[in-house]
This record gives sequence, C-alpha cells and structure tokens, in this order.
Amino acid sequence: MAGNVIGGAALGQAFRMLSESVSHVGKTSICFESNFRRLNSTLLSIKPVLEDIERLNKALEGRESEIEIFKKRLEEGEKFVRKSAKIKRYNVCKRWYYSKKLADLEKSTLKFFEVHGLMQICRDRKKILLVLKEEGEKLDEIYSILKNMKLDKNRLIYIT
Repeated sequence: MAGNVIGGAALGQAFRMLSESVSHVGKTSICFESNFRRLNSTLLSIKPVLEDIERLNKALEGRESEIEIFKKRLEEGEKFVRKSAKIKRYNVCKRWYYSKKLADLEKSTLKFFEVHGLMQICRDRKKILLVLKEEGEKLDEIYSILKNMKLDKNRLIYIT
C-alpha cells in the first residue's frame, strides 16, 4: 500500500532521488557541469511548491493519479542522470547526446509544471466556485426561512 501514496511520500522520494543525483553527479562530472547546474537550479525552485502540493494533497485526500505522470518522469530523469555520470570526457558523441537529453529533462519538467499546474489551478477554481454557489443557495434558503419567522413574547417561534 505504500506505493499507492503517490501524492505523498512516493513523489517526494522520487523528487529527492533526482535532486540528490543531480547535485552529486553535477559535482563529480565535468562533462555536463552547466547542464546539472541549470537542472539543479530548476529543481531547487520547484521543491518548495512541490512540498506544499504534497502537504495540501494529503490534507485534502488528494488526487493521486495526477501526480503519477510526474513521478514517473522524475524516476526516468534520475536514471538518466545516473547514466550520464558514466559518460567519459573523450566520448564527444555521447556527451552531445546526453547534454541534449539533460536540457530536454529540464524543459519537460518546467513544461509539466506550466501546463499541468495551470490546468490544476483552473479546475480547482471551478470547484471552489461550484461549492460557493451551492453554499450561497443554502444561505438564501436559510435567509428566506428566517425572514418568514416571527418571535413571540415568550420566545416561541411561529412560522407565518
């Protein structure tokens, strides 16, 4: 059952693994130093937002399926970062290929948050508006009931 906690610990673990791999490999690999610096910067800027999303999803008994795609992307990215650490400096073709792939990983991470985050915000706002509308209708009903009530001198309530 621990694997089902996608919005919680599993996503956080996948993010931590990728972040640790990027920072570790970035320190030891000279070939992709600038790529790892940019990717690490991106991950560090995303981290607080991701932690808030995890916390709020737990509190709201959140949507696990939405996070599943991103979790898989993080795991694939972590494996790719580990592979890129094994590339030798003199292997120019592989360095170029992995450099492009690392840039793509960073872009896809940002793109995911831009698109998915925006869609999630739109959907959440619509849900909030729907709940507010329903609550407003309930308040209107209560108001109309209270408007038709009168208080007697003995504090008994009569409906007219």
